[in-house]
Amino acid sequence: MSAKIITFPSSQYSVCTPSPPKVHANPARSGAEDHPNRTKNAGPRKDRSRKDDAKSRNVEPNIREFSGVDGRVSYRVQIRKTSSKDKVNLTKTFSNLAMARKWKKKKLAEIEIEGVKAFSRGDDTVSDAISARLAKHTRLGRSAVQQLTWLKTYVLGTQRLSDLTMASLYDLADDMLSQERQPQTVAGYLTILVNTLDWASRRDFNVPVPVLRDAMKNMWEDEVFARSEERSRRPEKDELDRILAAVVANKRQKIPLTKIIVFALFSCRRIAEICRLRWDDLKVMEKKILVRDMKHPRKKKGNDVWCDLTEEAIAITLSMPREGEFIFPFKPESVGAAWRRHRDRVGIVDLRFHDLRHEGITRLFEMGKTAPFVAKHSGHKSGGCLYRYEHVAEEGDKWSGWSWIKWASKPEPSPA
Repeated sequence: MSAKIITFPSSQYSVCTPSPPKVHANPARSGAEDHPNRTKNAGPRKDRSRKDDAKSRNVEPNIREFSGVDGRVSYRVQIRKTSSKDKVNLTKTFSNLAMARKWKKKKLAEIEIEGVKAFSRGDDTVSDAISARLAKHTRLGRSAVQQLTWLKTYVLGTQRLSDLTMASLYDLADDMLSQERQPQTVAGYLTILVNTLDWASRRDFNVPVPVLRDAMKNMWEDEVFARSEERSRRPEKDELDRILAAVVANKRQKIPLTKIIVFALFSCRRIAEICRLRWDDLKVMEKKILVRDMKHPRKKKGNDVWCDLTEEAIAITLSMPREGEFIFPFKPESVGAAWRRHRDRVGIVDLRFHDLRHEGITRLFEMGKTAPFVAKHSGHKSGGCLYRYEHVAEEGDKWSGWSWIKWASKPEPSPA
């Protein structure tokens, strides 16, 4: 094969055609023809495998180092694994690299042994999602933190995210309204809840966000968040007869709901107050009881008020078994859920548990009692708060001789 002499500025090479040219011993002096695909005078190629970020860097697989504004270094471990329909996304931040490595090693071993399904987010609760946001967003406003903390510890907090439905939010709103929270307050709580769950859904929590968004839209359209403070809805005898009959017929109902409903009407007490009443605060001879932490526009705690009890309320109180600290040792949310369940079962529309308190106060005025007398039973400290009840159109006691008074006053059997 013939050789062709190619002359370079510094030396000569013998190259056998068609063999490719040898690489020049001095790359700095080789011409562009040595690398036909490289642009002349091009600088060194950048390493695009890692983002150039002065504040964070990958230390090793699954561990990233972050530098805070104050110069402190933290190490975030993130483990993602998938298997069929299950997936796991574990994240935890440490101030020490050794601790981060130890936790990473432990979790990878657990996933290897127990499988991805054991770590999937299918069992996450509302409380888990709220906790994640509170931990991440440490600069949330005080009101937002207070609202999320309350929602986290409320009964909805234990519900699985994947089980949330439109009814879940409706029940929560109804519960809060029955506790005399203003409609705009309830709207604020539910808005930050749905926003938090939406945030969690973008971080691998299994949340049915479209369902929750539709629930919020429907509640605005149905004016759940725009109910008037001065409701005129009053329970009729026939309505309570049907509800109480449904309670008695339900053998699975463990809470003495019949007693609580009738007691609410004749004691003028709110649902949460009923569940806080204590035996030690009862003065039978004086027919009064201390209502602790009564609702007040400014005082959230410590607003303890002595309230008078009607004959009917005293009789129902004394029919309860005296076991433990509380007279009605039940959770307000459980009582509220039981009330709604039986109310809906018999087809009663727009009747809230709190309407029983309003009815009890109105009843006393219809019986001809004065505002000071009524205030001693209702707990109102300002006579102006009772103006809406004073101008009643009816006279007398429409609940006189009501058969459920005697029923609710029967001694409650002690638990076996």
